[in-house]
Amino acid sequence: MRPLEYYDISIKTGFLPSTTPLRKLPDEYFAPWEDMMDDYNGLLLAGKLREKVHKMPLLDYKRLNTIQEYRRAFLILCMVSHSYVWGKHEPTSETLPSNLAIPWTGIAEHLGLCPVVCHAAVVLWNYRLLDREGPIDLSNLAALSTYSGSLDEAWFYLITTAIESSGAPCLSQITYAIENIRTENLDGLLSNFKVIESALGNMNDDLKRMYEKCDPYVFYWKIRPYLAGWENMAEAGLPLGLIYEGVETLWSAQTDEYADMSHLDEAERLLSQYRRYAGGSAAQSSLIAALDVAFGVEHHRTGEKPSFIKPSDLPTDRYTKLPATNPADDIKQGTQTPLTPPQYKRVNKNTFLRAMRKYMPRPHREFLEDLEEASNIRPFILSLQEKHKNGNISEQELSIVNAYNDCLHQLKLFRDKHVQIVTLYIVNQARKGPNIPHGGFAIEKKEDNAPVIPSTHSETSEVTPDSSSIETKINKTVHNDLYPQTKLGTSPNIRKDSKTDKVYQMFPQLGLARKIDADAKVVRGTGGTNVMPFLKQSRDETADMKINLGVPEKSNSGNATTDVSPTLTNEEKQSWSKWILRR
Repeated sequence: MRPLEYYDISIKTGFLPSTTPLRKLPDEYFAPWEDMMDDYNGLLLAGKLREKVHKMPLLDYKRLNTIQEYRRAFLILCMVSHSYVWGKHEPTSETLPSNLAIPWTGIAEHLGLCPVVCHAAVVLWNYRLLDREGPIDLSNLAALSTYSGSLDEAWFYLITTAIESSGAPCLSQITYAIENIRTENLDGLLSNFKVIESALGNMNDDLKRMYEKCDPYVFYWKIRPYLAGWENMAEAGLPLGLIYEGVETLWSAQTDEYADMSHLDEAERLLSQYRRYAGGSAAQSSLIAALDVAFGVEHHRTGEKPSFIKPSDLPTDRYTKLPATNPADDIKQGTQTPLTPPQYKRVNKNTFLRAMRKYMPRPHREFLEDLEEASNIRPFILSLQEKHKNGNISEQELSIVNAYNDCLHQLKLFRDKHVQIVTLYIVNQARKGPNIPHGGFAIEKKEDNAPVIPSTHSETSEVTPDSSSIETKINKTVHNDLYPQTKLGTSPNIRKDSKTDKVYQMFPQLGLARKIDADAKVVRGTGGTNVMPFLKQSRDETADMKINLGVPEKSNSGNATTDVSPTLTNEEKQSWSKWILRR
């Protein structure tokens, strides 16, 4: 492998920048963007952000000079663009104006990203140090930007920034371990595993602190909606995704198919402007992906048990068949798009996890690809397992296998904690519903005089194929809280005479009127996916990679046990937060 610096990875800070992110673009030419950020939360609260965006000039992003400036600009446009689309007590916008869409797309291409909010934007490039000479930890971090202006949102980002900092030593140790295996330096390899285990323990300690200053209700109903992308967002008014105004010509660099638009009619040109991208997701962390690759953790498609389930038997959902980035490709029955990464050669067979790599900065993605080719840790450990079966393993080699298992155990505990956090912050909140009927977002008012009964759970009625009459008929309160929350795909909320309505009339084969059973029990993560089966399977797959030497496994506290499941009293079962904090 190449040196870590080639992949924009620091031995000290890992995937975090080696220098703290810029707090402001130095060139006065970009003052309109920085002025927007100066008043950002106030404009959103006052409902004037879109108005100011419309007055903002189209700036030439190519005047950005350094990688630090590109990152700062990308963060700004993530904040402004997502707020423009989702609004505050405003209907969702199906179009992103060209003065945001064109520079955002160009900057994203320069960074090797998709033009949508992602882990890199809000975690890697969105912090400052209170003491510039101090450590990158929670005692010395502040967020540069938040959608809500709340401390809860800042804490949510900073927890993950601290995790990236705590896990930074893992990256250099992984490369050292690969080399030590090649040179048969077992002492060095054991030391590598010990450092990685310690770093993973620190990552777990950081993650446990999420509860301290991020309220689950605030996160779910006030923060999380802005982290949504435009994939799987039919019920929020974006069944085809988002129109990036003026961007269709920029696709000429990706494939010859988009180089010449002259052969397309008006309808096809309109359809070609739509883009579907997932929102921000923890699956976009290159750190966790690197640990999986290094330790050989195999991830399969959600629901798949490779020993007995055939791919043809799997459900066709977002985990097994991702929608195309451009909805025009749906008509061609295509699932690969110019920005879809190639199939990876090693352990990652999960469609969603593979797709999340295109939301990672290009150098980090290249690191994972090269690591997949170079990693020899798992094969070496399996060879030691064979020696153990044959009874000729040395004490030192046995210590190495145990150290490998200890690292996997810490990674499994990290995923345990993540499942618990998602349960408290997403699943439970979705079940309870918002404290106010509209969840803080735009209310869709009925035209008739039927009484409206406040409720936190809505059901959709049948949808007719005629888009002029397509509307979401709510039996109780009619509102748009961005997520109906219990459905992965529902009847689309298509506004009459909108561009999406026009496209549906032209391309009925897109099936925009389809819906799923209203009783479907699906809760999505910020990436727009059915989150719990995916997270639980990822955790179990991590545990399955441990090498069985016939000794009891460690419990969450590190003690040997044959049953690590917690026993809850009736009182403890009544409070998820008490149970999680106890753990």
